[in-house]
Amino acid sequence: MSVSVKSELGRNAVIYGGALLLPRLAAFVALILFSRLLAPAEYGYFALFVISAELMDTVLLNWIRIAVLRLHPEHETAGRLSVLRRTCLAMTGLGLVVSVPLSALLTLLAAPDQWVGFFALLVAMTFASGVVRLRLAELQAEQNASRYFMIEVARAILSLGASLALVALVEPTFMALSAGFVGANIAVALVCLLSFAPDLPRMALDRTVVKSILSYAGPIVPLTALQALIPLTERYVIQFVAGPAAVGIYAAVQNLVQQPISMLASAVALSAFPIIMRSAETEGHPGAQSRMREAGAYLLALGLPAVAGIIALRSEIVSVVLGEEFRAGAIAIVPWVAVTALLVNLKYHYFDVAFHVTRRLLVQLATLLPATLLTAPLIFVFLKMWGLPGAAAGACLAFAASLAASWLVGRRLLDIPHAFGEVGRIMVAVGVMLAALWAIQPPDGVVGLVIEILTGGVAYIGAALALNVLEMRTALATHLARLVQKPMGAS
Repeated sequence: MSVSVKSELGRNAVIYGGALLLPRLAAFVALILFSRLLAPAEYGYFALFVISAELMDTVLLNWIRIAVLRLHPEHETAGRLSVLRRTCLAMTGLGLVVSVPLSALLTLLAAPDQWVGFFALLVAMTFASGVVRLRLAELQAEQNASRYFMIEVARAILSLGASLALVALVEPTFMALSAGFVGANIAVALVCLLSFAPDLPRMALDRTVVKSILSYAGPIVPLTALQALIPLTERYVIQFVAGPAAVGIYAAVQNLVQQPISMLASAVALSAFPIIMRSAETEGHPGAQSRMREAGAYLLALGLPAVAGIIALRSEIVSVVLGEEFRAGAIAIVPWVAVTALLVNLKYHYFDVAFHVTRRLLVQLATLLPATLLTAPLIFVFLKMWGLPGAAAGACLAFAASLAASWLVGRRLLDIPHAFGEVGRIMVAVGVMLAALWAIQPPDGVVGLVIEILTGGVAYIGAALALNVLEMRTALATHLARLVQKPMGAS
């Protein structure tokens, strides 16, 4: 990979990382507060609402945004971006109409005793997510990371503030928490609509663009449906077997563990995906493979130490972050959820990219079938046998089968590059980090956890520099050399 492309990937990944970090920090603060303010059952209903809203958005609208990312370069070259935009707006509007009856069905399944409020909130959240995320997809395609950053941060801060205000001032219930969350997202959506204002009166379904979108992204509809059904199935099966309180505990652990892992992986993916797609258009498969190799190295360099650190510090993390009612059994869930989070991000952001490059998304659909078919029975059986830890183990095993399918099938379409030497150096650096964590004996509580996190981070970064992971030592030496040369040139 050229230095300019690598620097572009790294620079945008830093900005996207900030756009993901601050919302994740807000979610982390929300988890600490709401796991203390709300009962597990109320938090469980909120978790069901969130996962239902994600299903609606993913199935009905996400495929349109993926098409924007993939088709933007060629429409920009042809001078047809405005036509692409008006068509995507019209298709998003149709998706929002279809969301109404689907919201009613999910409401009857998830919360029949609170169906009026649940239904209204679900419809409103689908609208807000559709508008905001379409705008974010445009900015990502334009590689406008700074504006992407501003929207995500504003949405996170408003969501936390409004939710906390309603819970504290009105009552600590699912309805109050969800109303604040949805209200903040609608406010941001209205601001994003201003960007679409010139095209809203002229939005229409251009036949040529619709054909392009459907030919590329049509297979994404069943694909995204399966992707969204997997986490939805987890929580719904737990709800039916063990009730909303169990869902609340399971979801709290998921939110706690998945946030940092997904944030790091998404920071790389948000920057890498448009670069890989552009390389596929201009350089063909060899260029895309080179970019994929770099992205895979970044994913592992950030994901492996995060997973190892969370597992090593699981007792301390759970006791510090979660409320007392949520802690029972949470420690045993953490390792399974952490490994699952890494598997999910590796599949979607690395192995599955081969299907996007070759435009064989129907083949990608087949790789999700193992997780889709195995999640419900494995969770049901393991939950009955071993409780929530069994449910987490079942979910992990089901998704491991899908990742294996993605690797085996994807390599037949595109030679997926693997940086084995880089992986070895990363694993050695992770081993150094774990040794440092084992050697120290910090005090209990927040102070001790902070000391352990800092110690592990310093140990990993130091080892990564020494081993030249991601060419960090080379880049640092080059940067220091430039700093030394600047004063000399100035004199």
